[in-house]
Amino acid sequence: MTTPEFPKALTPKILLEDAHLVVLDKPAGLLSQGEHTGDINLVDWLRIYFGRNYVGLVHRLDRNTSGVMVVAKRTKSAQRLTSALQAGELKRSYVAWVEGKIEKNLNLEHSLLKNEATNESRVVRDGTRGAKIARLQARPLAHGNYEGTLLTLVEVELDTGRSHQIRVQMAHAGHPLLGDRKYARNAKLHGFSRPALHSHLIEFPHPMGGAPIRVECPLPLDLEEIKRVRGE
Repeated sequence: MTTPEFPKALTPKILLEDAHLVVLDKPAGLLSQGEHTGDINLVDWLRIYFGRNYVGLVHRLDRNTSGVMVVAKRTKSAQRLTSALQAGELKRSYVAWVEGKIEKNLNLEHSLLKNEATNESRVVRDGTRGAKIARLQARPLAHGNYEGTLLTLVEVELDTGRSHQIRVQMAHAGHPLLGDRKYARNAKLHGFSRPALHSHLIEFPHPMGGAPIRVECPLPLDLEEIKRVRGE
């Protein structure tokens, strides 16, 4: 089927597909949904790929976050996948390169407040009006080096889904993401082209029948090329 004339670097890769849904690898730099007319985005690409206007976008990834997403082809599938997401049955895990050497699992809980005008979230005192609780677990996988800065590759699982949650909470804990110009204070981390965050695993019950679906998405080249510390 004909697909949009996207730059090769922004073209999604289909990982799994059937009559009800598609699981894909969204490249960094591609919007999940267009913000302005003419924006290159995943929804428009899928409209042409599906051959019809309807695209059931169940969840999103930030523009510069890469990795696995599930998208519904039909309204009933979208409703059931959305219900699974709300019930905690649709689970996503991320990997990220962060500053510092982490050797033990981290369990983080903060109150986050989002500034809609600046699209920026921050940690605030518990009970702050408008703030929402954010919880995550981060598990160290490997250590690396970027231009002399020690890094840790962590796997992150979310208990909540807040705007920029991983970036904000890890930075507040003293481990900002490589390439995160918004939340990382260490200027040495800013030389990387994007926040080093990738959605690497998704699990959910199939919307028709409930069979368990698990799809993994390997690290993209830019994150894979971070120099690993010997002995890891």
